[in-house]
Amino acid sequence: MAVKTACINFYNLQVKLNFKPRVKNTHLRVAKNAQISMTLPFRATQKQAIDFLEKNKEWLINTHERILKNMPKDDEFILLGKIYKIKFDEIYKIPVIDDNEILVKDKNLLEKFKKTRAKEIFSKAIMEFKPLMNREVNRITVRNMQTRWGSCNSRKGYINLNINLIEKDEELIKYVVLHELTHLIYPHHQKSFYNFIERIMPDFRKREKRLNGKIV
Repeated sequence: MAVKTACINFYNLQVKLNFKPRVKNTHLRVAKNAQISMTLPFRATQKQAIDFLEKNKEWLINTHERILKNMPKDDEFILLGKIYKIKFDEIYKIPVIDDNEILVKDKNLLEKFKKTRAKEIFSKAIMEFKPLMNREVNRITVRNMQTRWGSCNSRKGYINLNINLIEKDEELIKYVVLHELTHLIYPHHQKSFYNFIERIMPDFRKREKRLNGKIV
């Protein structure tokens, strides 16, 4: 049974509806690019979708506005949840963070700085949780990922993390890292997977919702 899709206008907000066969509950999400989507059971109706939106109208509008407001502009750089103004200057061969500014020679150097900082911070989080896993991490890859914050190849011990995760605060980074490391033990999303995460990070559900701008 194929996925059905539709788009509706809700108080001037475009909402994409995805009706999926194996879905039992309705999920509403505002992505980091401010796009709104809903996942619903396959036999749900558009009226049920609108009813759900009405119940969560205040959350949706507030979350959408917050994400739009916090989306980086061309002259801004986000690091660990803080927004910095970018100032390009030839004299800065090494990027310098000065109060609310980041001083850097050019955009290429800024991207290298972003990747280096991401690797440092992600590796630190991995080292914090790795002793709890009793599994080897054989490779850590940091790259741009369009649809997810991270992934794990449990058979090979590979962890992949989205470079843009560096824009989030450390609480959210640690949640994503723990999520992917847990897949080394539990290569699925069954109850045992989430029980393991909860023992280590009791508030992981709150972090997950904050990360994805999601309401369940």
